[in-house]
Amino acid sequence: MDNGYSAATGGQDILSSRGAGPTRTASLPIVAAVRGIGVKWIRSVSRTYDLKAMKQALLEALTSKESGPKVVVAQSECMLNKQRRTKPQVRQRLKAGERVVVEKFGVDAQTCTGDHSCIRLSGCPSLTIKDNPDPLRRDPVATVESSCVACGHCGEVSHAAVLCPSFYRIQWVRNAGWFERQRNRLANAIIGCVQRRLAAREIRYAA
Repeated sequence: MDNGYSAATGGQDILSSRGAGPTRTASLPIVAAVRGIGVKWIRSVSRTYDLKAMKQALLEALTSKESGPKVVVAQSECMLNKQRRTKPQVRQRLKAGERVVVEKFGVDAQTCTGDHSCIRLSGCPSLTIKDNPDPLRRDPVATVESSCVACGHCGEVSHAAVLCPSFYRIQWVRNAGWFERQRNRLANAIIGCVQRRLAAREIRYAA
């Protein structure tokens, strides 16, 4: 795993560290290192959260008829370290009154079937369960906690495995402009009207 740091969350300087720093005088790419010791079959994936690309690279490595070792270099910045790097930048932009878009993922409780396959496949600490809001269903549903860093891996795992359409992505706009605020008010008014009509229809049919 080439995330530019050793021990992922440690942030220590190693030979392959790519970030700038007073103690770093050179960068040794893992691809160049393994090629230097004689490995011929090498594949690089620049975004490890791209499940399809990672799966294709691993499948190609396992099924290749070429002799010798196969090396797949997964290159992505550690998500925790990325948060440490970007949070101060976001705070500074918010303080300056700039427009900032924050992405979050969630699970539609009405769509979730409660089989929890997404949790078993992803292993994300932000993905957990909560009580089912539907009184006619007992199985708890999946939910995404506020610690989500919007890497998208949970929903990507589910869709790639053809498991669940309940994941959704939202964009939280901070310091939005006048036009965006007016558009949001109009959208909320239309959505609220439709929701009230649907709720009234359900009550009418239930009676």
